[in-house]
Amino acid sequence: MHERPLASTNSGAIRNFRRLDTLVTYLKSIGLSQFDVDAANYDQTAATAKRPDRAAALKQAHEAAAYDKWFRAQVQEALDDPSPGISDEEASAHMERFFTRLEKDAKH
Repeated sequence: MHERPLASTNSGAIRNFRRLDTLVTYLKSIGLSQFDVDAANYDQTAATAKRPDRAAALKQAHEAAAYDKWFRAQVQEALDDPSPGISDEEASAHMERFFTRLEKDAKH
């Protein structure tokens, strides 16, 4: 039997799996369906380190996803509305007033 640390990244960094289920899934995905586990030196308290940075990142990702969902719903609602927000005549009159003000301001 050969013992080798598991390096699962191109950098060669050793990856620590917090859950055995995740490790098993990973090993099966790379073609290792049989393996032995030595849990003699296992310390459950050492494996429960908290990652507040990851919790904050996950919270931010959830907030961004919620905003994206809201924004897409707003856009879809606007696209589904068959009537324009203002009539063509109103828009033309508004733009005419806008350009008149610009010309007036440019002269002063």
